[in-house]
Amino acid sequence: MKAFGPVPSRRLGRSLGVNNIPPKVCTYSCVYCQLGRTTGMQVKRQTFYRPGELLRDVEEKVRSARGAGEAIDYLTFVPDGEPTLDLGLGRAIELLRPLGIKIAVLTNASLLWREDVREELMRADWV
Repeated sequence: MKAFGPVPSRRLGRSLGVNNIPPKVCTYSCVYCQLGRTTGMQVKRQTFYRPGELLRDVEEKVRSARGAGEAIDYLTFVPDGEPTLDLGLGRAIELLRPLGIKIAVLTNASLLWREDVREELMRADWV
């Protein structure tokens, strides 16, 4: 499942989650992570899912939520790993923008030293 929710968020209101990374692919293996130990620790960015595939999943969830009268305040990249490892992050943000919903990315900031990551995150409304 690449899109889930919407769920309540203390910071972002009603958030539709976007899962752009397979489970437990991360730059860290934090002892306090609610998802358990990282099984795919890496710092190399790669393509995990096609951005168009993410768009279709999100569009379907948005249609369903709107049809049920549910509000969506943010589309939030909050995967089961580190979202900036995805080479398609910037393109996915661009594809989601026409939906007219603000976009957030929750990151551990470990790849902010990379100019390409900073440029892609600048496309989001909230990081």
